Amino acid sequence: MASPILHIKDSFYFEVPRGLWKKSYETPEDFYAAYGPWVIRNDADYQQWEAEQLVGELKAVVAQPSQLDGLITQWQQWQHQKHSRHGRPLDQYLVDELKSLNSAAKKWAKAKAPESENVLHSFMQLPENANHSLAWLVEWTGNEKTAQTWSELSAKYQSGSMVDQYLKQTKVVWQPEKIEGYNKALSGKIFIPQPFATLRNPYEVQSGFGISRYVIVELMVAVLILLAFKWLGGKVASGAAPRGKLWNFLESTVEFVRNKVVVPAMGEHDADKYMPLLWTLFFFTLGCNLMGMIPWVGAPTSMFAVTGVLALVVFAVGLVQGVRAFGFLGYLKNLAPSLGLPLYLAVFILPLVYAIEGISLLIKHGVLAVRLLANMVAGHLVLLGFVGIGFGAHAVSMNSGMWSLAALISIVAATLLSFLELFVACLQAYIFTFLAALFIDSATHHH
Repeated sequence: MASPILHIKDSFYFEVPRGLWKKSYETPEDFYAAYGPWVIRNDADYQQWEAEQLVGELKAVVAQPSQLDGLITQWQQWQHQKHSRHGRPLDQYLVDELKSLNSAAKKWAKAKAPESENVLHSFMQLPENANHSLAWLVEWTGNEKTAQTWSELSAKYQSGSMVDQYLKQTKVVWQPEKIEGYNKALSGKIFIPQPFATLRNPYEVQSGFGISRYVIVELMVAVLILLAFKWLGGKVASGAAPRGKLWNFLESTVEFVRNKVVVPAMGEHDADKYMPLLWTLFFFTLGCNLMGMIPWVGAPTSMFAVTGVLALVVFAVGLVQGVRAFGFLGYLKNLAPSLGLPLYLAVFILPLVYAIEGISLLIKHGVLAVRLLANMVAGHLVLLGFVGIGFGAHAVSMNSGMWSLAALISIVAATLLSFLELFVACLQAYIFTFLAALFIDSATHHH
């Protein structure tokens, strides 16, 4: 689910209006110098050249070179079978398909041939796989010596060395139309430096640790929270009376979270023990939600990876504190209520009850993540729908009167919905914190 307007998908760049960050590169070397090898590696002409080079090298080392005659055609067909494969080079096709065959072989062996020593080899001997187009690759990589050759070839083609060779040996000249297209596509995109990663494209890492837009946004939120409450702590420690809107706002929000969110969920006695964690969850979630209201930034909480980790923190705290309170066996016992069953029934029913409660524990924390994600994404999608009324592709076919009315409706509705989105951002931070407090409390107290 990717949208250049809503930024539901993470990326390795920040986007601004094209006029503010216009690109005017003139040669492939300029693009390479500015962005690295991924720009060239995703070019169709380069991929065709690279595929021909790889096939040539493979034919020089495989036993039957004729088996590779249709390889480039197979790769091109594979590219167009799924949207996620678009732009994948030939070497990646071979790697992905080999993994897919290994996975299928393991499933087959588990069901049909659990005693098989060479699972993939046995799988390829099946009648339906006898004429598989990549049988040569399976056989070639199954040999220790040739497998090492494949590893070296794969590493070579996934590095930037082939791009350097392409630019130097072929003296590439791109047509003005292609140059213009690349400049237009890259204008308005401020790419984040990647000292620890090599990019496959603007949305995926090929290797290493990539610093994405949402990582930067989350760090910004964390730093703002740290600075704000360090400042507030200093003011409170001074003993002075609260003065100023920011001081009063922060104090009132902190007290609201404690007295109106956490205490009703956990009780006065236990609330203070978990307040540092729950304050952090509330303000971090709120900050990430509100970032989605800033144009061209996006809300990190519209990614399951973010909401999932937040829910995982809640689960881990409940688990650790529950085990500390009752011991491991006591924690497990606390998952299910005491049913008072006679032994002959308990032997059959209690395992089922514990299985249901264990699954329920995982599901409710999963729902905690999905609830926040769904509410943040849903608002953005509705906003996109209203904007599309007056500014979608169909608006081109409207007459001026109809378009003026549609544009007015679109602008008014989007403005009103934006105010609602502000409310939803605050509400979802409140709900997430309240449910987190409830879940931790239920894990640390007897039912």
